[in-house]
Amino acid sequence: MVKSNFSKNLFSKILITLTIVGSIPFNLPAIAKDNGECYSISDSDSKNLCLATAKKDTSYCYSISQSDTKNACLAKVKGDTSYCYSISNYDAKNACLGTVKNDTSYCYSISDSDDKNACLAQVKSDTSYCYSINKSDQKNFCLGKVKNDTSYCYSINNADLKRRCLAR
Repeated sequence: MVKSNFSKNLFSKILITLTIVGSIPFNLPAIAKDNGECYSISDSDSKNLCLATAKKDTSYCYSISQSDTKNACLAKVKGDTSYCYSISNYDAKNACLGTVKNDTSYCYSISDSDDKNACLAQVKSDTSYCYSINKSDQKNFCLGKVKNDTSYCYSINNADLKRRCLAR
């Protein structure tokens, strides 16, 4: 049971960070507790990422067309950092490594301050970093996930991001 909770928290951390990092699509889904939430997602890559995470099934990752997103998905579902090294975007790679390895040194290598704060919030499980994020939707997404409190999700203006924040 402890291992399952650890894996779930790890997957949640990497999804949140990669959702905020610019080159990985901003609308990546959060961890869905049930795959029913995933089927309402219109973007096929985001839907496959959500299903892969919800079902813990890598076959959905292989259906993702964008290679960085596919590698992030595989890193999350398998819990394997080798996939992070295959992510071409430097900041996204560091966000992936920081959250999978639970190592803030990778977060500090991220150039964008909002993305860096999102990574640090996840690795340290510290909402003070979420409050340093300038973009309100990203800030609320971060707070909702770090605090595990869906009330923040309702303050997100972007409908897809709100749905992904609520999907657990």
